[in-house]
Amino acid sequence: MDFYERKLRQNAGNADQVRNHLSEAKVALMFIEYQATVTMRDSPDLMIQWLGETFYAEVKYFKRKRQDDLDDEAMRRSPGEFVKVGDVSDTEKRSVQDQISDVARRKKRVYVEGAMNLLVIDSGSDSLQLMTETGARIYDDELRKTPEDMALRRLHGIMTINTWGAVRGGFRNVEFAIQHHSLPPLNWQLVEALKEVARG
Repeated sequence: MDFYERKLRQNAGNADQVRNHLSEAKVALMFIEYQATVTMRDSPDLMIQWLGETFYAEVKYFKRKRQDDLDDEAMRRSPGEFVKVGDVSDTEKRSVQDQISDVARRKKRVYVEGAMNLLVIDSGSDSLQLMTETGARIYDDELRKTPEDMALRRLHGIMTINTWGAVRGGFRNVEFAIQHHSLPPLNWQLVEALKEVARG
């Protein structure tokens, strides 16, 4: 905790970096609620010991997007129950699925060799809802184009914490998707447990 407090103080003047650090704490607490032991680090952000396994998580905060404001305004003006919401590619020239894959690729240097690594995205935007699986598949497609880049194969899965979630069968706002070409091979018991993480 001293290390985490020091990071917050060192970045006190950088609002974006402070927000990223708050997301790290949020993800740490999420796993602690599932009886994991979490160590906050510099890079990757978290070391997690859970179900007899040790793995690492790099955490990224996605800001609220301009398209969210446009969608909110459309809902306020709508006379009916259904409102067509926009695609962020209209305002950002890149789909949110591509943005998920882009971030995962940019983070490749922090993934620990020989260990299981996750990218956890804490989203402040409604646009990420139900996009995790597609983002993970785009990452896999890009990986196949550069098979010699072994650093990309160190990522085992992408998890997103959404701004809202489903309530059927209990509240759920976390999505998890695996990468299909990761090394070392996935521990399937851990994968199934990660799929059961519901609230972040």
